[in-house]
Amino acid sequence: MKGIIFKHFESFVVDNFGEATFEDLLDATELATEGPFVGPMTYPDEDLFALVGTAIAKLGISLNDALHAFGVYLFGKLAAQVPMFVDREAGLKSFLLTIHSVIHVEVRKLFPDAETPRFDYVDVSPSSLVIHYMSSRRLCPLFRGLIDGAAAHFEERVEYIETGCMHHGAARCTFEIQFKGSVRQAA
Repeated sequence: MKGIIFKHFESFVVDNFGEATFEDLLDATELATEGPFVGPMTYPDEDLFALVGTAIAKLGISLNDALHAFGVYLFGKLAAQVPMFVDREAGLKSFLLTIHSVIHVEVRKLFPDAETPRFDYVDVSPSSLVIHYMSSRRLCPLFRGLIDGAAAHFEERVEYIETGCMHHGAARCTFEIQFKGSVRQAA
């Protein structure tokens, strides 16, 4: 996994629980990596999973809740780094449809060794989209958080259900998303 994800996980923990908590997590976690995580470098996935495992044990939160919260946080950080990919005028649905064919293509240009998830889409209607998520990492709770973070960024209301999940034996996670309009319209 790319170091940028580790750096953002560190920021997430520090921003929400303090620097001392992150240092405690590092001290309590056996990692293959020595030294600080550097953005463009690649690190074993197991190191992130170990850090998250230690965090949920120490903080008393569930794995799904931790990954979801990190996903919401992560979207905001990534959007700030690459604002050209998250044009609010284009809308959330248009953005989601570009993840695999535009954003991950650009990631792999910058980092040829990056292992990005695969997304397939069924564009059901102007207000409905089905996304199939496939990844050996099986980080579907993180993806749910990214969806919610993106919805907040685009100031749009969404509802979604996960009708298939790799954690329950499916070959891929399937998200059926309904776009409910601007949060401003609801107010």
